[in-house]
Amino acid sequence: MRVLVTGGSGFIGTNTMELLLARGGSEILNVDHTAPKSSDHQAYWRACDILDASKLKAIVTDFRPSHVVHLAARTGVGNVDPKVFAANTVGTQNLIDACEAAGSVQRIIFTSTLLVCRMGYHPKSDTDYCPSTPYGQSKVDMELIVRGQELPMSWVIIRPISIWGPWGDEPYINFFRSILGGWYFHIGTGHYRRSLGYVGNAAHQIVAMLSAREDAVDRKTFYVADREPADLYDMAEEIRRQSGAPKIRRVPLALARAAAVIGDAAAAMGFRRFPLTSFRLNNILTEYVFDLSPTVEVSGPQPFQMKEGIEQTLAWLTRQSA
Repeated sequence: MRVLVTGGSGFIGTNTMELLLARGGSEILNVDHTAPKSSDHQAYWRACDILDASKLKAIVTDFRPSHVVHLAARTGVGNVDPKVFAANTVGTQNLIDACEAAGSVQRIIFTSTLLVCRMGYHPKSDTDYCPSTPYGQSKVDMELIVRGQELPMSWVIIRPISIWGPWGDEPYINFFRSILGGWYFHIGTGHYRRSLGYVGNAAHQIVAMLSAREDAVDRKTFYVADREPADLYDMAEEIRRQSGAPKIRRVPLALARAAAVIGDAAAAMGFRRFPLTSFRLNNILTEYVFDLSPTVEVSGPQPFQMKEGIEQTLAWLTRQSA
């Protein structure tokens, strides 16, 4: 394979690059406007914003990839101008045009998001959309761009679900750090179950889809996450146990709701880093469990269990703070 990864300097992209490089046997190129997080990936990076259509086309034509993993995207769940997310729509079309011009691409994996539907909503089909944020809408638009064209190559749409692990950022790295610092509070008395994905398992699933039989993946949509849902309190306890962090305390739900209202007001005034808003609180309280069996049928058993993922994430955090 000759694998081109857009957004290979990002969270999932860095882990996907690491897995591809570890497995060997492929020529690999990361196209990203940001330098790699890992210095080991520097030699495989070409600087390019996917909104720069001519430069992107030149890079793709020169590399002549057989497979593409499209991870580059603009993210964000705040109430922002939809034009901010042009990378998700215009950038995707630019990549499609570049791949068609290259004439070498056999398969593209397009990365969408769980947020093509509002939190807690389980779509009845791959095209049952109900986004509640501009970011979610931009990914709906991206999916429609892909589905609306007769592409000459095989394609797959993936929707990662709450991915966490090394090289990550908000919200789950902050979840780890708050537990380590002793300032994590579990809201209410509930054990909130939800589908989550350790990034090592997500990268494994993505790479497996590159070489899967065409009839198993072509023009299909897959959720990317661990097969079994996680209990947030149990996960927090495992992080605390492995790290030796202070005991986890609980906050009454009514107090959390009041704090979220204050957070909403702070966000409206431009303070984006307030720890709790109504949107975040709703995400915490909403249970969502997806059937990952179609993904597992393609990718096989996941290589990491939650305890291993937590151990590796804690080790990475230690290295980062050294």
